[in-house]
Amino acid sequence: MSEIECWSPLQVWLYSVFSRDRRRREKVVEILAPGPGDHLLDIGCGLGQVLDAALRRGARASGIDPSPAMVRQARRRVPDAHVELGSAEDVPFPDRAFSHVAALDTFHHWADRGAGLREAVRVLAPGGRLLIVEKQLASGTGHGLTQSDAQVLAARLSELGLERLEIGEISVGRHRLLAVSGLKPTPE
Repeated sequence: MSEIECWSPLQVWLYSVFSRDRRRREKVVEILAPGPGDHLLDIGCGLGQVLDAALRRGARASGIDPSPAMVRQARRRVPDAHVELGSAEDVPFPDRAFSHVAALDTFHHWADRGAGLREAVRVLAPGGRLLIVEKQLASGTGHGLTQSDAQVLAARLSELGLERLEIGEISVGRHRLLAVSGLKPTPE
């Protein structure tokens, strides 16, 4: 069991206090731009802020989190979203179920990043967009991505069949983030 899977109620409360900056979550949803008819999956949904933002745009929203405490809180806070206990490496949804897949500040927690990326691509529908956003790091220390890490991640997504890969820097308040995204091709 990972440290995230066994978060105490106090840790969940502290997370909720220190993660109140909704601008980052709103920015992710703004970039993905889900709307009516779309279905967004948030990998590592935490308290459900990305899910809430997607629902407000008219999309359906689902999330997974490895922490039972976070799943309970997300279900309570965002009752119109579908939230399941799960990990990036074993997403409990069928193939091609989502038009948008997002991972905000969670990629660095994935135990097996290769397996997590394969799962994200598996559940992404043709024409759908995958977006991974992490804190931008100047060097390889800490939770987040360096430019070099982002290049490696984009190359891996290309190997998994995604196209129109983009790496972008995002500024949200005082936060500098790196975003890596790609589209799943549609059959011809």
